[in-house]
Amino acid sequence: MNCRTKTLWVPGLISLTGSMAWMLILQRTIPQSQMPSNHAGLPLMYQVLLNHAGLSLIFYQLLWLAALPLLGAASARLSSRAGGDRWAGVTAALFPSVVMIPIWMALATWMSHPSPRQWFNLFCGVLNWIVLPGGALLLGALPFLKDGNKGMNTRTRTFWLPALVPLTAAMACLTISTLVGLELRFVARGWATYVVYVPWLLTLPLCGSAGAYLSRRAGGGRRTGLAAALFPVIAMTSLVGFLTVIGKFVYAKPQWVYFSMAVLFGSILPGMALLLGAAPFTKPSRLQES
Repeated sequence: MNCRTKTLWVPGLISLTGSMAWMLILQRTIPQSQMPSNHAGLPLMYQVLLNHAGLSLIFYQLLWLAALPLLGAASARLSSRAGGDRWAGVTAALFPSVVMIPIWMALATWMSHPSPRQWFNLFCGVLNWIVLPGGALLLGALPFLKDGNKGMNTRTRTFWLPALVPLTAAMACLTISTLVGLELRFVARGWATYVVYVPWLLTLPLCGSAGAYLSRRAGGGRRTGLAAALFPVIAMTSLVGFLTVIGKFVYAKPQWVYFSMAVLFGSILPGMALLLGAAPFTKPSRLQES
């Protein structure tokens, strides 16, 4: 068996198969009438507000997430024991989340006439099927990523992992603020947009500071720290730009007005908020100054 198969594919398939099998067991155990009707639908907390039976959905999700650290630990251990480096162990552990990324990218490109509700559902699906499972898998894999044959490469250590922290935090904060903004009292008074956007914007400095701090602590330079802090804006701008190019995202008329508003509220203001939080951690270090 070649090295890649031993250190990546077999441990990754174990993680993927284990997570699917555990989900199947839970689906067979919990009555189907209490299961989410739409995997990309509203988050669990909002479904609790809709009906009391939503408590079983939280229980189902927590039970599924509780087993993922064990699967992440098993796949990372198998990869390390087979001679894999840290990057192979991380990839094997995160394999269930990795295979979901192209699926949700395809769902994003297939949206016809995207609306705020569809975007919210897309964010919730990514959070429930990629971000939260990935965090649980990585939590279990961390103890087995210290003794690999090779250390994690510099780009992953200083950019990709720190960049995922502000991205995950920004998505989680946006989900929470959207849940609050969708309450009828705010929708009826026309305050929903402000309740969703303003609190989310105020949390972005904390997200940016976390990304820049982790990047600099791992040895990244000033530009790398800034890129890690700005990753939520970079990812969102890239996605919206791609959907605009292929014609899946169309601005209302007059298009230049709504395009300008999208750039201002979707890129410029969030970018400034992230930079505000990252600024204290992007100063030259003492070694660089000397």
